[in-house]
Amino acid sequence: MSSSSTAVTLSNDAADGGMHRGWWILTVAFTAIFMSAPGQSHSIGTFRDMMIRSMDNVTDTQYSTAYLFGTLFSGFALPFLGPLIDRFGARTLLPLTSMFLAAACILMSRVEHLPLLYLSLGMLRLFGQGLMCLLATWLIGEWFQEKRGLAMGLMGVGGALSVMIFPMLNRYFMLNYDWQTAWLALAVILLVTFVIPPWLTIRNRPEDEGLYPDWEHQPPAEHSSRTGEYSPHITQETWTRREALRDPTFWKLVMCITCTAIVGTGVIFYADRVLERVGMSGNEPYYVLALQAILATITCIVAGYLTAKIQARYLLATAMFLLAAAMGILVTMSSPWMALPFAILGGIHGGIIRTVGSVVWVNYYGREHQGAIAGAAVSVSVAGSALGPLPLAISEDIYGTPGPAMILFMCLPIIAGIIVLSAAPPKRNTVESSSGTA
Repeated sequence: MSSSSTAVTLSNDAADGGMHRGWWILTVAFTAIFMSAPGQSHSIGTFRDMMIRSMDNVTDTQYSTAYLFGTLFSGFALPFLGPLIDRFGARTLLPLTSMFLAAACILMSRVEHLPLLYLSLGMLRLFGQGLMCLLATWLIGEWFQEKRGLAMGLMGVGGALSVMIFPMLNRYFMLNYDWQTAWLALAVILLVTFVIPPWLTIRNRPEDEGLYPDWEHQPPAEHSSRTGEYSPHITQETWTRREALRDPTFWKLVMCITCTAIVGTGVIFYADRVLERVGMSGNEPYYVLALQAILATITCIVAGYLTAKIQARYLLATAMFLLAAAMGILVTMSSPWMALPFAILGGIHGGIIRTVGSVVWVNYYGREHQGAIAGAAVSVSVAGSALGPLPLAISEDIYGTPGPAMILFMCLPIIAGIIVLSAAPPKRNTVESSSGTA
């Protein structure tokens, strides 16, 4: 069939009002966030104790330092990968990312000494926490506009479910087999379920299919005059990465997601040890994380709706103050029941930050360079997450308790929340507008 015939067929299919491919895109993005778990802190943290005990002369601080360098490698690489996403799209890159993430899991199952641990953690963080999540966010940014917040919220549910399911799944394999088998099981799950399906179902942009964003088969009436009807928080302009990096709002927003990365990664990495100190043992610490995930699931959808109604700075400030309150509870926790308000506050915070922190870049800076801009933002937060476990490990090694580091973690989100309140939606000045987007 010729390319012109194909284009006609696609247009006819769109006009017929069949199932919009945007539903498949949302499903793939949701699954990508869910399947990024092997590279996420909530999954890696469950392996820490067993892996340290089986490795020769490796301390908590050394393991956390390997995690730091692996995560920093991911953070430094993402700004170079973001423009490649804009160029080649998710259809090519997402299956490749799944294969590399599976390979990283296989390498982790072979770790015996620090050098291989450094390499394996670097790959896990790059392809799991970094690239797979960036690709999912990019897809939603391309396929949704007015409903982008809602779609990001639904996608964020995948992350919440991942926090709920994968730590328990990892522990099942580790307790019934060993930690090596658990890593191999994650590799098999990725290879079987998330290499071919994304390639079959993904198209990079709705225009490639003769479709339109927001599940639309045909252009809305008076499409060219609808600019004023869009949310004032969703830009119709195109910003380059260079322009975004010169914008103060960009860095205020980055501060919030980086603070969340530092605090959240550290707490998840040491959740079992922190909660064991108040009498929780076995799977009980992971039940707390599961409760957080349930609340985050609900909050993701609500936050997605609110992104088109409320400026991102107010939502992010709310998330920061909730995180500070949750850390305050964790610092002063003396009884197991206090884990309940900690989980509630942490879950609501997680739902807000997961949704708003994903959608704000394309909403504020446009579609055309969203991969490059989001890649720069995520690289900073990924680098921040590298620092999360280290203060807790040092505090544990020196003082025998993570308490001093926890107090620092309580103060950071208060500072970020105050600063982000001044992060108004960006606007170009006259000079920038006349200079174009080069």
